[in-house]
Amino acid sequence: MQRSTLIIVLAAFLVLGGAIIVAQTNAPSTSVSSERESGTRIDAPGTRVETESEKTRIQAPGVDITVPREKTSP
Repeated sequence: MQRSTLIIVLAAFLVLGGAIIVAQTNAPSTSVSSERESGTRIDAPGTRVETESEKTRIQAPGVDITVPREKTSP
């Protein structure tokens, strides 16, 4: 009885460890790149960027940023 319990517990740890490793390798990543010619690019899960004529709004989990457009003088 004790030997079979030990084998079951060991198998459960192996399955759980394998599941954790697979979850970490398949986790979505976040990247931000800034290029002067094409603007800023944000790749993150749940991120939304809205650009309007007067402002740019960036929304992500826990983040809500509104940036007004720069006004150029004539």
